[in-house]
Amino acid sequence: MPVDYENRLVLVKKSEAFVALVTLNNPPMNLNSIASLQELGEVFRKLEKDPDARAVVLTGAGGKAFNAGSDLAGFREMAGNFTEKKFKLETDVMNTVEFISKPTLCAVEGYCLGGGLELACCCDIRIASETAQFAQPEINLGLYPAAGGLYRLPKIIGFPQALEMMYLGEFLNAKEALRLGLVNKVAPAGAAVKHALAMAEKIARKPPGALRVIKEGVRKMWLKESKDNHYTNLEYIEGIFNHYNGVEGVAAFLAKREPKFRYTDPE
Repeated sequence: MPVDYENRLVLVKKSEAFVALVTLNNPPMNLNSIASLQELGEVFRKLEKDPDARAVVLTGAGGKAFNAGSDLAGFREMAGNFTEKKFKLETDVMNTVEFISKPTLCAVEGYCLGGGLELACCCDIRIASETAQFAQPEINLGLYPAAGGLYRLPKIIGFPQALEMMYLGEFLNAKEALRLGLVNKVAPAGAAVKHALAMAEKIARKPPGALRVIKEGVRKMWLKESKDNHYTNLEYIEGIFNHYNGVEGVAAFLAKREPKFRYTDPE
């Protein structure tokens, strides 16, 4: 694949089959930072207008993780203003990925955690390596899935299953993810991108007008309230991320110790 355009943290390669491969390029964990989110949003806005990209495959570099969520070290710089400094940006970028008019596939190798799983849920189809691991572990930090997990994940796998994942914060393997409908297919280790590209090339050969109508129609009728939910979600963020438990959970994670949560108010 020739390189079409690239940024430092997000790479794009387009094939002659009209498929764009977008790679999160911050290994080993490909964490979400302000800079990486800005670049990802820029890339998807370009792809929306790019006639040579009829389908998009999103993956992560390095093989250890598709995306392991937020760069928690950066939270220290945003103390007291998470909504303005990160989550409005993250919400806008997730919207841009989800609502691009072209079919999107996510190829998952390794860890797909927290904001990484929320990003994967913005794609239309998910292909996982047999060694992939999925989780919404925010509860273990005294937080919650603030980048769309509250509403995207339940719509994909159902409310009881999504609540179990969010309540417990435990890992699912690829086989369990397939059973729940979180992923469409499981590929051999190291082959998720190959399988996603093969499917994307088949999709890219279909009539583009019909593809646009299918994607738009599904989101209007099945994900009808999604855009409103994005902004309702922002109302929760300031409180929970500035609450003692949220601050303590992140601090404990960075210090590699057990968090000392409080279980009584005042908040």
